[in-house]
Amino acid sequence: MRLAFLLLLGGGLVVWSELRRPRDLRLDVDLTEALPGEVVEVDVTVSRDAQPLLRLEQRYGSGGAPATVHAIVRARPGPAEVDAMLIDAGGNARRTRATVKLSKDAAALVKLR
Repeated sequence: MRLAFLLLLGGGLVVWSELRRPRDLRLDVDLTEALPGEVVEVDVTVSRDAQPLLRLEQRYGSGGAPATVHAIVRARPGPAEVDAMLIDAGGNARRTRATVKLSKDAAALVKLR
């Protein structure tokens, strides 16, 4: 009886720790709404419960940012807040906030307008 209980407890702890283990999760920031060459700088912050998970600051030349910016977030799957600031060639900044679900199965997509 004791052995069965210890095996069940040990198995439960292994499953619980596997569910809580941080993973490399993908985040895609979609910039297709912007004109080519319009966005020259991207600043993305991903957080959960006011704790930062990722800060991505990229500067691009006169060619502008790519259509999609890819990032890897090391965290547990679940909801996260994304705060993105886009800076155009004229120095004007646009800030966007969104909530996404980070998942190991698919990349979380943030569409910026």
